Amino acid sequence: MRGQATSPSLDGIRGTLPRARANARSVAALTQNPGCTRRRVIDSAGLPAHDLAAKLGRPTLRGQSPFAIEGGNRFEDRLKERSGYGLLVEALAPYVELPMPPGLVVEDVNQVGGKVGSKAWMDARVAKTDEVLAKITSGDSTAPHIVDHPVLRFDLAGAEVNLEPDALAFRVGDRLELVEIKSYPIIDGQADPGKLSATAGQTAVYHMALRSTLERLGFDPDLLVWSVILVAPRNFGRQPVAHRVPLKKKSLSLSRVLSAVPKTAEVLAGLPADLTFDVDPGGTMDEATLRAALTKAVQQVGALFVPDCVTACDMAAFCRAEAWAKDDPARLGRDARDNLAGVHTLADALRLAEDGPAAGEDELADVAEALGAARSAIVRARSLVPTADLTPVPAVPPAGGAA
Repeated sequence: MRGQATSPSLDGIRGTLPRARANARSVAALTQNPGCTRRRVIDSAGLPAHDLAAKLGRPTLRGQSPFAIEGGNRFEDRLKERSGYGLLVEALAPYVELPMPPGLVVEDVNQVGGKVGSKAWMDARVAKTDEVLAKITSGDSTAPHIVDHPVLRFDLAGAEVNLEPDALAFRVGDRLELVEIKSYPIIDGQADPGKLSATAGQTAVYHMALRSTLERLGFDPDLLVWSVILVAPRNFGRQPVAHRVPLKKKSLSLSRVLSAVPKTAEVLAGLPADLTFDVDPGGTMDEATLRAALTKAVQQVGALFVPDCVTACDMAAFCRAEAWAKDDPARLGRDARDNLAGVHTLADALRLAEDGPAAGEDELADVAEALGAARSAIVRARSLVPTADLTPVPAVPPAGGAA
């Protein structure tokens, strides 16, 4: 059993700022750069990274437009509420056989009562999800065919998180299936590769969390099929179509990465005891003062920026500017970061390549040797390139003209 991070430390970092819900995208971002303490602290404290980046003056420019989000919500609502889940059952028919309404039984976990968004409401949804999954997995005849809006609670490197997948879980024979609804089109049987890859990565997080939940409830996690059934619009119309997307490789990779990252308590132990990102609880600071105070607080937590972060993390623009200001080798990519470990700036790397290690830099001798060899190779290559002849070419006289 992993140790839990003490909540006062995480609560102190968050302060009075609103708590963000964990999601598959934030977990996926952690697994893509597990050594980044800054991202880890932000997620563990439940801070919305996109709001934090905006207050720092480096807002993210990624994400769906409001129109795309609204279109996605309409497509999902049409599959579910507006058709009584009938359209969803029809789309899934090539892969799973479920009864059509009114014979279809659906459990909407959102309908547990209580104040929406409160901790008690979330806890009740977790308990209801556990109860329904136990019924489905044990073959209870009263179990629903579909679970909508489930909440999966699992341990994320020592911090308890709740994930709220759009996915639906149900049992077909002796197997559990996972479904994800997306609004981007599948054209002639093919989806956009980038969007499909992102969907697979995020759904693999839900898959991993569902396996963890089954194991916690005492069931065999291998009951869950190693894939997701993606439901999306066919071509550019409104008719849904389903495709099976394999997840085993991604899901196992996620599990391996998360099992190797340091526990949250260990990460917090290396931070200042009075660290907080709630630098203006009274709301009295002007924008410039708030930005300066928040920047100072955030920079107390080390980041591990690489260019790949731009596609996965809402803090990437802030961390990129910081990396450039520090002349950090990591701004050139993961290979540069790893190969130049211990070299603090690119200027230092150039110095090592030209002059070798200075006194007291014996641990960088191998790095200096490699950089020196690379520099010599570049010099030799350049010496073999012919010098360009920059003499102007005389104009060709027109036909019949004087030479």
